[in-house]
Amino acid sequence: MKSMFIWIEGYLNKARRIFVAGFTLIFLLFVTFSLLGGIAGAFSGDEEIDTKDKILYLELAGVLVDQPQSGPPDPVSIILAGDSQPNVYAIRDVLRVLDAVANDTNLKAVYLDVDNLSMGGQVFSLAIADAVKKIVDNDIRVIAYTDGLVTSDYLVASQATELYLNTNSYSGIMPSGFSRKREYMQEFYNNVKIDYEIFTAGDFKSGPEPYTRNDMSENDKIAWNAFANPLWDTYKQKMEAGRNLKPGTIQSYGDNFDILTKDEKGDFPRVALNLGLVDGLMKHEEIRDYMIEEFGSEDKDNDKWPEGVSYDDYLSTLDSSFDDEAKDIIAIINVEGIIMTGQESQGTAGSDSIVDKIYKAKNDKNVKALILRVNSGGGDVYASELILNALDDFKSTDRKVYTSMGNVAASGGVWVTTNSTEIWAEENTLTGSIGVYSIVPTLGRALDWAGINVDGVSSTKMGEWDPSEPMPDYMKDLFQSNVDGIYETFVSQVANNRDMEYEEVLKIAGGRIWAGNKAQELGLVDKLGTLNDVIAHVAESNELDSYKVKYYKRDLEPWEVFFDLSFIKLDIPFSSTRKLIYKELKAFDQLVQQNGQLKPISYCSECDLLN
Repeated sequence: MKSMFIWIEGYLNKARRIFVAGFTLIFLLFVTFSLLGGIAGAFSGDEEIDTKDKILYLELAGVLVDQPQSGPPDPVSIILAGDSQPNVYAIRDVLRVLDAVANDTNLKAVYLDVDNLSMGGQVFSLAIADAVKKIVDNDIRVIAYTDGLVTSDYLVASQATELYLNTNSYSGIMPSGFSRKREYMQEFYNNVKIDYEIFTAGDFKSGPEPYTRNDMSENDKIAWNAFANPLWDTYKQKMEAGRNLKPGTIQSYGDNFDILTKDEKGDFPRVALNLGLVDGLMKHEEIRDYMIEEFGSEDKDNDKWPEGVSYDDYLSTLDSSFDDEAKDIIAIINVEGIIMTGQESQGTAGSDSIVDKIYKAKNDKNVKALILRVNSGGGDVYASELILNALDDFKSTDRKVYTSMGNVAASGGVWVTTNSTEIWAEENTLTGSIGVYSIVPTLGRALDWAGINVDGVSSTKMGEWDPSEPMPDYMKDLFQSNVDGIYETFVSQVANNRDMEYEEVLKIAGGRIWAGNKAQELGLVDKLGTLNDVIAHVAESNELDSYKVKYYKRDLEPWEVFFDLSFIKLDIPFSSTRKLIYKELKAFDQLVQQNGQLKPISYCSECDLLN
């Protein structure tokens, strides 16, 4: 026994020394690489980018957002989600590049590849498609190549001068439109004896339906089709115009793709070519040879693509569209992702971070107005209210708050706009969904089935019940009255902001979604326009002859600064199972239960199912 303990002690000491040595090594490597990177950057200087007679290679791979978050990705998210974090592109930068290209006589052509670009939403997709069309209309050649495209990606690629599809593609071109599918799990939860107590305010508030139904409700179908069908008509019209197709071609393909593909023995690329969806079929080597044939290659090398510049290089050549020397500032605060308490991260609009940024703008005397840029389907009611309170505090300084809605501004994304001087949306912004719900899981039946009895005593009636027991009626009444009260507050805030009667707003609330143009008709939105339109309007309204725009970012924690300086990147092999589990757990934690507290939710479940 004594020998065994001696062996264990020696083993633990050795393990401790190895751990300390390993941690020290990693730390020193981080410091060394950070210093080397800083030194290299200091001496490298700015290399001038020449675009004369070159190809612009627009090969964006990543995600389009309004505002990339500062700092390194969450290490836990990387480990659980399984793969490396994608590149993130600001939509304003992509549009700046495309607008500049439309007037660039130096470039020979543009090579476009959007296979690995997540468009982020319908407003972004339509904006990029229109920008590509503008380039083509200005007689600048755009050559697009793909291994296979779906709806939003094809919308963009269809505007190119030429579009070629990989001969070996197993998916081809699939403009399938917009679908809304969810798993309805009422029967499943009943089978495993888990009960969900649902409290809603709004006949069209469909967020809790997966817990309460086994199929899609008629109200959900009505609201979805009213939004999606006109949007799909817009997409089809632009695709067919871009490809010079007869009206109805895209719809016919979507409805008869199985027959058409069967006739070609499952050859998706051949079907796309037959219908005129693409101009030709080429392997990777063939598109390279085609580009060399059209534009030549460096040093007459038959394996080298024509000389060109990348997106990042081209972006670096563009000057700011505002006067960087101006003192007057228009502040832009982004609310992007699920609204919840805490710090923001990619996909999460953390109220703590947003409130801090609003206070910074408030305390800067050079800030003359604030634009709240919303791209969110909502989330936690409490977090939304914190943001609204901070905006009220900003307005107390006699400065105005304007709202610019992006792809989505619904539910809690509307809540945070209800003290704005003006609200702008885009024609196809998904907005509305004014409603509230609460989801409370109870385990009483499951514990009974397992033979576990819950019993005890409590000082008050308030402390008697917990989720391990079936919910008594008095608690159900309490939760429902809480949700009803929040809903009444929500509708009242919208009514006061829009200068409408409470009953008027009540008729168009109820959790129903609306497109931006319809929302304007109903009075929920003042004007239609892009973020740039809002900026120009704010400058004119506030008589700012010279101004600059400042996008506020959250301050980084010391550890984030350290890791962000290093170019070492954690890369975990992809695991679809781990990623799915992480996604489900994260969604539940964000929308249902935060820090062990059950909270009312104002979230638009339709908003994250569009693409």
